[in-house]
Amino acid sequence: RPSPENVGSGVAPVGVPAASVLADVEPETYDYASTQVNLPDEVSQQVQALGARLIPNDVLAKDGRETQPHISVKYGLHQRGNVAEKVRALLSDEPPVRVTLGKTSIFPASESGTSDVVKIDVDSADLRRLNKKIVDALPHTDTHPGYKPHVTLAYVKAGEGKQFAGNAELAGTEITLDRVTFS
Repeated sequence: RPSPENVGSGVAPVGVPAASVLADVEPETYDYASTQVNLPDEVSQQVQALGARLIPNDVLAKDGRETQPHISVKYGLHQRGNVAEKVRALLSDEPPVRVTLGKTSIFPASESGTSDVVKIDVDSADLRRLNKKIVDALPHTDTHPGYKPHVTLAYVKAGEGKQFAGNAELAGTEITLDRVTFS
């Protein structure tokens, strides 16, 4: 059963029928919808602390540091009909998701836009399965080639990201997640 603080917040437990979890989804004001798994508070704090230690402020790009560490399951969902309800129904029988954090790496500006994205790679057969399940069932636009699960640390000036790749401080951290957030 969802906790009261998650009712209406767009948080759906994975593997638990969510009769009222998405009751008050925010109005559809963006081009695309997204699903993601937010990291638990302890791991989120570790990720943010790593980013703060690793990446100096003077190399940050306009979008700066990620303030809510998460792993996208699927970005680019079309906002036709009640897509939040469709996602909830689609994932209602799923077990918790297991992920393992890897080393830091980057999406260079040439792939990501105007800045380098410094990220932590994520290994998870469960996330790949959920991504495929959503892609196969719901209308979407792929805004990036292939599904590459990751946790974004920060956006840095183009060409600055390489120096932050290869950090293994959180590599091997295993996490089990039981909620998917729709936004």
